[in-house]
Amino acid sequence: MTTPDIRCVLAARSLNGERPCWDADRRRLFWIDVREPALHCFDPATGEDRHWEMPSWIGPYGLTDDGAFVALRTGLHRLRFADGALDFVAPPPFDPRRFIFNEGDCDRQGRFWAGPMFVPLKPEGADGKGPEALPFWRWDGGATRDSWRPGTIPVKTANSLAWSADGTRMFHSDTDRKQLWVARYDPDRGTASDPALFADLSDEEGGPDGVAVDADGFLWIALYGGGKLLRLDPDGRTERTIPMPVQYPTMPAFGGDDLRTLFVTSACWSIPEAERDGRPLEGNLFALDAPVAGIPSVRMRVPSG
Repeated sequence: MTTPDIRCVLAARSLNGERPCWDADRRRLFWIDVREPALHCFDPATGEDRHWEMPSWIGPYGLTDDGAFVALRTGLHRLRFADGALDFVAPPPFDPRRFIFNEGDCDRQGRFWAGPMFVPLKPEGADGKGPEALPFWRWDGGATRDSWRPGTIPVKTANSLAWSADGTRMFHSDTDRKQLWVARYDPDRGTASDPALFADLSDEEGGPDGVAVDADGFLWIALYGGGKLLRLDPDGRTERTIPMPVQYPTMPAFGGDDLRTLFVTSACWSIPEAERDGRPLEGNLFALDAPVAGIPSVRMRVPSG
């Protein structure tokens, strides 16, 4: 098996690059920097990277025709790309002094899901690492906390979220527990049930972070701190391993006109600041040619409410 050529396509030097998403209509790759909060828009044809700064930590987002809905620590906001205006939509379904939105995505029907992570504003006063189980939430529209519907999947750290091409399997990674989970998903009702362990990665260095699904139903997952990508078959077995030129890859996403380019974000915040100059690739955006195509991303369906 030939090791693919991995190219640095953007010297982003992001603290916490995450959540790449290819928008086919715009022919752009969107991604975020969580800790220097901004939503970015990268043009692989020109190398230009545009961004919109955010007032607080940014988590998952859903693209729309004229902008995006972004989940910030302070709640859900609507961003208009034309003028950069940011309008408050709904508060988070948790105490924002203790939690942030960490990861999420839209299901194949465009419903927006988001999951939290325990990141208290004053970590020195935190009681351990917070609750043992946290749910993902689905936003059903409206401007109140009650517009978020809790799911049935408990996670320690809500990381990654992806669906199979037919929308009947919902995957997520639990980084702290070094596990990847799968649940049955009802595309008509937008509900998940019967979560089951998909892959135990406790023998791997680093923790499972973001995932992407390809056209063959295989999952690509970044190992944060492990410096590599794994491709898992539909039964959760490792089919191949791809070493990355950085220790902290965060998430892969398929892009390009044929969805055969695998983009990978990375982070450098875990590296002591004094050592970062000596590791200039950490935090950059990478690309490699994938052996199969991915499945297209889905625009967010904005519910009335």
